[in-house]
Amino acid sequence: MKSWRWILAFGLLAGLVLAQGQQPIKIGALFILSGNFAGYGKSGSQGAQLAVEEINARGGVLGRPLQLLVVDDQGNPEVGVREARRLVLQEKVDFLFGIDSSSVALAVAPLTDEYKIPLVVTHAATPTLTEQCRPYVFRTSNNARMDAWAAAALAATLPVKRWANIGPDYEFGRVSWQDFIARLRQLRPDVEVVSEQWPRFGSTDYASFITALMRARPEGVFSTLWAGDMVIFARQAKAFGFFNQVRYFVNPVGAALEVLAPLGKETPEGLLVSARYWFLYPNTERNRAFVEAYRKRFGEYPSYNAQEAYAGMQMLALAIQKARSTQAEAIRKAFEADGGLVYEAPEGRKRMRPEDHQVFESLVWGYTKHSPEYPFAILERMRIVPASDTVYPTQCKR
Repeated sequence: MKSWRWILAFGLLAGLVLAQGQQPIKIGALFILSGNFAGYGKSGSQGAQLAVEEINARGGVLGRPLQLLVVDDQGNPEVGVREARRLVLQEKVDFLFGIDSSSVALAVAPLTDEYKIPLVVTHAATPTLTEQCRPYVFRTSNNARMDAWAAAALAATLPVKRWANIGPDYEFGRVSWQDFIARLRQLRPDVEVVSEQWPRFGSTDYASFITALMRARPEGVFSTLWAGDMVIFARQAKAFGFFNQVRYFVNPVGAALEVLAPLGKETPEGLLVSARYWFLYPNTERNRAFVEAYRKRFGEYPSYNAQEAYAGMQMLALAIQKARSTQAEAIRKAFEADGGLVYEAPEGRKRMRPEDHQVFESLVWGYTKHSPEYPFAILERMRIVPASDTVYPTQCKR
């Protein structure tokens, strides 16, 4: 979807606001809206849109409505930086928001120092982003290290020793595997690594990687393949009999609806997967209301990226309200104050760590199982890994 469509979609709102002498708070969001990973950008932008609509229905923030401008960064760092600069310099946005790719997030982050503009990241998961200790970068979702540590905690309880990896050959895949296997070795010193496979991000042919894994005969496989990559891999691996040979397949983003919905009934059962947020958990009034509102607005169930973008926008609105300002330094103080901003999201409590601007939250895992109630696999035998189990030290100081 072209960025200008989104700008025009919210243009009427801006015109009405300007006519009343009130300037909107402009938020420039970057998501992947084209190619094999466009489903994530679609769900993320929809989640942000729903939050903006709810906030504006309550009267906006500081008496000003939010105006959302969404652009396609294509998952490309160069495009992301170019679009972010345009949003800041031409569209005069007050905040940058979103970002699906870790590589794009790392490329855009330095602009926050250059332009003194806050960036709220709702998806990109590399721990490096918040380890850089940038004063105006905030991540309102869990990161890949938390996912990897949760996966390791569960993997340590499984009756297997021989592990392998298959993940995308870029920042997210590499750091996830490093964190997973390092943590697993702490918990289970007897484990051994029998294979590491690194297909190119966006690959379409996994045959050689699948056969290499099967030759190594691992008992457990850790993977961070996501979106279209995971869909293609699962179909091809199933044809090879891969999931019949491997006892446990563990993927921290394998329960994303952007994976399960396209696979539908093709999804192998018994995969141990997570998705940062699962629309059927927790069974609370807050979460049920969010799922109902999202389905009513967009005609589908909310994926984790939709909920994370929704929650991130709500947290930003809270920070603006608390700061009584949109200025970067005031926003920083608002996110850090009183031990870190806390928000009760549909998925549960999120707390921002003041030192590194990283949110910590509980994580839901489960095994894939088909159900007549849904056209895709859902999670059974769910395991909740508490936030306290994924807290790691930080070198940042505020």
